[in-house]
Amino acid sequence: MSKKRKDLTLISLFTGCAGLDLGFEEQGFETLVCVDNDYEACKTLRFNRPEWEVHEGDIANFSTSGRKATGVIGGPPCQGFSTAGKGNPDDPRNMLWQQYFRVVSDVLPDFILLENVPGMLHSKNRAHLDDLLASFEALGYVVSYDVLNAADYGVPQNRRRLIVIGGRGFSIPFPEPAYSTPVTVREAISDLGSSTTAANHQPNSHAPHVVERWKKLAEGETDPGYRRSRLYADKPSCTIRAGGGYGPRGDHLGGFHPPIHYELPRQLTVRESARIQGFPDHWILKGSKTAQGRQIGNAVAPPLASALAKTIRRSLETHWSGKPQTGAGRSGRPRQMKISFDERPTSNRGNG
Repeated sequence: MSKKRKDLTLISLFTGCAGLDLGFEEQGFETLVCVDNDYEACKTLRFNRPEWEVHEGDIANFSTSGRKATGVIGGPPCQGFSTAGKGNPDDPRNMLWQQYFRVVSDVLPDFILLENVPGMLHSKNRAHLDDLLASFEALGYVVSYDVLNAADYGVPQNRRRLIVIGGRGFSIPFPEPAYSTPVTVREAISDLGSSTTAANHQPNSHAPHVVERWKKLAEGETDPGYRRSRLYADKPSCTIRAGGGYGPRGDHLGGFHPPIHYELPRQLTVRESARIQGFPDHWILKGSKTAQGRQIGNAVAPPLASALAKTIRRSLETHWSGKPQTGAGRSGRPRQMKISFDERPTSNRGNG
């Protein structure tokens, strides 16, 4: 007999603003505890889900004593593996997957899910991934990995991420792409415009000369001063990033600097960026505007998380029922399972 819905429980590591958790929540999972050292992200978690236990601080100080959960999910910091920045293979944050492994080895959940940037597959970083996979296999997990694009799962954004999944003693397939025609930026944010009531939707005040330059910028064209592009209205967005980017003199910019609106002469607001990540409008980001943008830029898109959670839940229930499992190991993509989705929305609101 399969476990009841209430038994679909999670320990969430490096939670951020809970993109993974929202997707799993949509499929009936319950987050028992979140762990993150970003105090502003923890404000977001406590505001939106006051019933969640939030461990704010160094994950090394998180005690697993007495804890049990169906799954452990999380995305360790990726700056050292990213190809968008310096990508330092010796970045100490690259070793935080070992803390993820510590929690898994103590709790021994039925399944694991770990998210990171595709740069982890690069030859200079590959040793970390190989060590991670071997460590989980030693605990009895059948692990697989693949690079998924969030745009294939209803997210109006081209966002490629490495996903590692594993069941303890059973395999878990990856969801097949569900959207042959991508959701566009226009579909996601056209109703927001200059709204004064939407949360986290306060546009930046750009310098007049920047506004005049951006008025002339065509869709898809890159501003030569700030190296940011105007979005296409009828295509998915480029990847929303947490970092600041670079100014006209090549200096690194602080703050949140997302792409330029496809029609208006300004950068996207936090709410527009959240929509493009698939977050529902009722999910309120707390902290400074820079912190809000950083949380969104670092998050896993909830619709992608939901697609993964759906196949994981099916695999769990099959495993618990004693039925045979099929799937490949880590050397290649497992056999895929078709999953059904609701009718494609005209707006990306409420899909988290």
